Amino acid sequence: MIPERRRPPERRRPPERRRPLVAYALWSLGLVGLCGLHRFYARKPLSGSLWLFSLGFCGIGQLVDLFVIPELIEQANRPQRILSQSQERLDRQLLALARRSGEAGFTFNDALLQLSLPADLPRERVRQELEQLLHDHLLDIGNDERGRVVYREP
Repeated sequence: MIPERRRPPERRRPPERRRPLVAYALWSLGLVGLCGLHRFYARKPLSGSLWLFSLGFCGIGQLVDLFVIPELIEQANRPQRILSQSQERLDRQLLALARRSGEAGFTFNDALLQLSLPADLPRERVRQELEQLLHDHLLDIGNDERGRVVYREP
């Protein structure tokens, strides 16, 4: 029987950052009747559909959007920035905890108790991050004298 290889957890790629220049190019297609494409690009499919079927609210909404596009793009990029910052913080917090713990290492429970994690972050996400750090050889795994699984700096 051949042992099954465990694949490392896949990292989700953050959504692509939106660019105002592209939004303005899509907005300009409204001049030929394709209104609302810039709103789809700005991750606003509901209002994009409304703009598309109403010809940009008879052109008035389309004209207003000419001045609102920078804010739409900022809003579209905001969730991505929050996600990547919290993900980076989790990586760094786990590595800092490993350094503080020294040879004794830390357990999964220690990580949950000592790290500043967002309230909505599932525990499974912490486990996935630990697995990724192990896969990247940034952490080692072992057991302490009581047999608990501990993570240490290599």
